[in-house]
This record gives sequence, C-alpha cells and structure tokens, in this order.
Amino acid sequence: MGEPCVKDNLVPPPQLGAIVRKARKQHRLTLEQVSERSGVSKSMLSQVERGTVNPTFAVVWNLMQSLGLDMADLTETIQAETPVIEHSHAYSTPTRKSRDGLVTLQMLSPYRTVLPIEWYEMRMEPGGVLASDPHAMGTYEHLTCLDGSVAVEVADTRVEARAGDTLRYQADRAHQIINTATGPSRAILLVALPQQYDAQARQIIR
Repeated sequence: MGEPCVKDNLVPPPQLGAIVRKARKQHRLTLEQVSERSGVSKSMLSQVERGTVNPTFAVVWNLMQSLGLDMADLTETIQAETPVIEHSHAYSTPTRKSRDGLVTLQMLSPYRTVLPIEWYEMRMEPGGVLASDPHAMGTYEHLTCLDGSVAVEVADTRVEARAGDTLRYQADRAHQIINTATGPSRAILLVALPQQYDAQARQIIR
C-alpha cells in the first residue's frame, strides 16, 4: 500500500521536493538508496521530489533523517524563497470534508506556518455537522459566522451564532459545530494551538 498521504486538493510547498532532491544529489544517492535508508518507498520519494503529493509528517521526518537535514535547512530555504506577496490560487487551497460530507473546510493559513494557529473557511450545507474529538490540551477555537447560523456544542453547553457573531470555546474536549439554518451557512474557524505544541499536531481538523 505504501506510505499514507493526502492527495485530493492538498498542495505541498514546492520547496520541499527541491530540498529533498538537492540533498539527495549532494550525497550522490539514488532514489533506491534513499528509499532503503528512509523506509520511504521509491514511488513516494519520486512523487515528493516532483511535488505531486502532500507527504505526512512521518514521511518528511524519515527523509530528513536519511539525508541529514534538520528543520533549519527547511526554514532557511523557505525564508529565502518566500515571495514578497504569496498568491494562493483557489484551486490549490487544501480542502477537507466532514464525516457526513456536508461540511467543507478550506485551509486559509499557510501550509508551512510556524505560528501556533490555523484558520479555515467553513461552508456548511443544511443539516451539516462538524464533530471533532478533543484536540491538544489548551487548544481553543474561535468561530465567526459569516452567513446563515451555526451552533457550537461543548459538553452539555450549546450556543448559537448568527451572521456577525463570534464564539470562542475550549477545543481540548469533544465538540461539534452544527448548521442550524435552513440553507447553507458559512463561517471562519480559527484554531489556536497551545503555546507548546508538537509539529505532528499540525492540521488538526479532520
């Protein structure tokens, strides 16, 4: 089956493939040799270098270890290549669906952000529910309703928000967002991770 990855509309930073390819060539290693060192399949490695997949943290970590890279190598390259104005096209915006398929989340925060926050545009069809398991301890969510109406349920508490309203709540416990309008609703969801967080906790909306 190979390593897990998310394709769909997720587009990884183009620098990652170039960094991996450059490091591999500097070490004069073939795809097969890096595959053996890292445990990452040759096909996955090839796709990472071409920038056609969005690798998991585990895949990136294994490649970094096998090529002698560290986070500084990634961030320095990113800082050097980041344009003055970064243009993210709508078609390349990472998109996720809720379990019921009625809620669409578009990730608006940069994929490579080092800030402990993520923000999304959320579109909910009638009857849509975004149910989430507890996130990392200390995580908060800030939900601003743009159109329609939504309700947030945390434990035994339920509060409804209409267009222009904002709800803030602890997200380190089970919670869900519900479209309470008869038609579609739209909102901005900001996820504030705790001050100390694990890099593997990125993109916690599932």
